[in-house]
Parts: sequence; structure tokens; C-alpha cells
Amino acid sequence: MSKAKLGDVAKHAGVSPTTVSRALNNRGYMSDKTKERINKAMQELNYFPNEVARSLHGGKTNLVGLLFPNVTNPFYGEIVTEIENALGQRGYKSLLCNTYNNPKQEEQYLNMLLANQVDGIIVGSRTKPSNVYQKANLAVVAIDRIISAKVPIVRSDNYAGACLATQYLIDQKFKRIALFTGSSKEEIEKGDLRVEGYIDTTKKHNLPQTICHIDFEQEDMYQKQRVLQFLTQNPKTDAIFATGDVLAGIVQGCTQDLGLKIAIVGYDGSKVFQNLCTNISTIRQPIEDMAKLAVDLTLDAIAGNFQKENKEFVLPVSLIKRSI
Repeated sequence: MSKAKLGDVAKHAGVSPTTVSRALNNRGYMSDKTKERINKAMQELNYFPNEVARSLHGGKTNLVGLLFPNVTNPFYGEIVTEIENALGQRGYKSLLCNTYNNPKQEEQYLNMLLANQVDGIIVGSRTKPSNVYQKANLAVVAIDRIISAKVPIVRSDNYAGACLATQYLIDQKFKRIALFTGSSKEEIEKGDLRVEGYIDTTKKHNLPQTICHIDFEQEDMYQKQRVLQFLTQNPKTDAIFATGDVLAGIVQGCTQDLGLKIAIVGYDGSKVFQNLCTNISTIRQPIEDMAKLAVDLTLDAIAGNFQKENKEFVLPVSLIKRSI
């Protein structure tokens, strides 16, 4: 069965297609009786108006695209939920795209969002910047990612958070604190603030730095094997700072498999993680505040208040302490 079209609604209601279009876009005078006939015809035919086509009359779709790596990650799941709530309160809907940190997939989704005439895009994906963002004449806001000099960035204070986590472990008298990160060596060389915070804090206390890279593009079994390998080769490690809560959870599982008692601090502090991993301390990002700020900046840009230069909005973090 084919979907009902505007012409079908007009025929069913006994009016012209132009009259149906006027009713949908609330243009011009129309009697209540005619409106009721059109609404009844739409319900009986299960007709849903084309939001993109309707937007051509008003110039906006009230749609915002969301590009994030994978909402199965508790942090991304929570921030996307908060963004959707904030958009809904302002009369906007969202189109969510999980990129899985795949540059090609991100580009395809981006082109799809542009084809659907979204008014703006909030980007949390971790792939390399796409030149499509530069060409797109619409509002773009990034979450903890540099896209271009014209795109504002919303992030937590990564450097302060890393320093806070590392210092907390040092205060607990741990001397061999390893860092586990999903960042590549190339990304670290360009400047990874969580890594820099760990390095600077351990150096300040004349402690050694040991960094383990975990490739999140690899399968889960590979990630676990990499952690197990590191722990086996570095038996004197007594504490670990993981730059993400998912990574902290993987590390904890591996320490339990090996029968090791190692203190762990993660980073993100989503509600799901706090409820499931009650014995792992973590740096809590202000997820709700980050989401609301990203939405405010996006809607300001949609209204024409584009940022004239790169502005980075850094929000404070906090430490959630658990028993070590």
C-alpha cells in the first residue's frame, strides 16, 4: 500500500490541494469546518505532512542533526538525551546519527542531514574534521572537538580533570600510576589535555609516566587482550587513571581476572556508570550543562548570531570518590 499524498487528502476532504497546503502551513483565513474536514481526512488516510517541504514556506525545519560516535557509550547516551530534551523544550526535533568514529560514515551522515535541510548540527564525533562542515552554511557546534576556527566548542576542563584524578591517586600514596587512553600517539602529540594533565602532575611529584594506548576501533576482545598484556608486563602498577569510564570498566574487569588489586579512576561520570561501577572513582563532566550550552549556542547561531571567531567554552569538572 502506497503512502497517502497531499492530493489524496484534498480529494478525501473535498477541497483543493492548495487549500490543504494552506491549512498545513497555517496561511490565510479558513473556516473551522474546513479545517476539521482536512484534519479528519488526514487521520483517516494516515497522512503525515512532509516537514521539509513545509519548512520551505517558513525557511526552517526546526530540525537539528546530532553526530556522535556511539550512544551505547554511557557518556554519549546521556549527553544526547540531555541535548534532545533541551531541543524539545525549545520546539526543535533532532536527527541522531551514530558515526562509530568512521570518517566516511560521518561524511555520509553529514550529507544526509544537509539534504534534509536541518537548521543546525551538534557534533560529538571524534573523526578528523570534514571539509563539508566548512561549506555548509548553517549553525554548527562541537562537543570537545576542534572543527574549524568558526565553530564554537563546548567541553569540560579536561586538563584540570586529569590533574585532579592523578593528584587524588598520589594523595592515596600510590607511586606507580599508569595512564590508559583511547587517544593515539599522533593525537597525543597534537595535544591531548587529559594526557597532559596526567604527565604534568606525575612529573611534579617526580613519579614515572607509563601510558597504555587502547585502540577503540578494534574489537572488544582485542582491547581486553591489550589491557591484560600491559598489566602482565607492568606488575608493579598500583593505580590507573583511565581517560574514559568505558575504558576504566574494561581495566577493572582485567584486574579482577588477574586477581590484582589496583586503584582506578575514570573520566565522564555518567549516571549509568556511577550506578553500575560503584567502586570506581571518576571525574564527573557537567553533562547536563554541556548539553544545554551546546543547544543554546546552536539556536543562537540558527537565529543569525554566528560566532565571529573560535570560542571555547570550558566547564568545570568534579571528582566522585569511591572506596579504593
